[in-house]
Amino acid sequence: MIVLKEITEDNFHEVIRLKVGEAQAKFVAPNVKSLAECWLYRDNGDVFPYAVYDKEEMVGFLLLDLDEEKREYMIWRMMVDEKFQGRGYGRQIVEHVIERAKGDAGYDSLIADYVMGNEAMKKLLGTLGFEETGFEEDVDEVVMTLDVQN
Repeated sequence: MIVLKEITEDNFHEVIRLKVGEAQAKFVAPNVKSLAECWLYRDNGDVFPYAVYDKEEMVGFLLLDLDEEKREYMIWRMMVDEKFQGRGYGRQIVEHVIERAKGDAGYDSLIADYVMGNEAMKKLLGTLGFEETGFEEDVDEVVMTLDVQN
């Protein structure tokens, strides 16, 4: 079972060292870019980066963006290190976020997107009930939405 932990001085370098395989690199930004973007938006108070752990071992990275005005959770970025892929961690991460969003009365939907060609993410989101709701041409991403209202 995974646990999300705050990124701190103690685990920051390990987060940056996480990487996906070569074939997947075009589908997800490097974690250092994600952390830089978090710093840019820090004053908004709506962007939350996490290290993903299985017991004491870091297996991935998650970046959430919460939009109170639109009542939306968004999985902005998500990745599982290449050494840990194929073990169900991606599914566990998305399921964790779904449960978290459902438990937060202030939000109605969970948004996730994937870069065109990322069939693994498309399949994962589809099997968890997400439906295609848009396309962002400027970044070549399909937007998928899940209703999380209670």
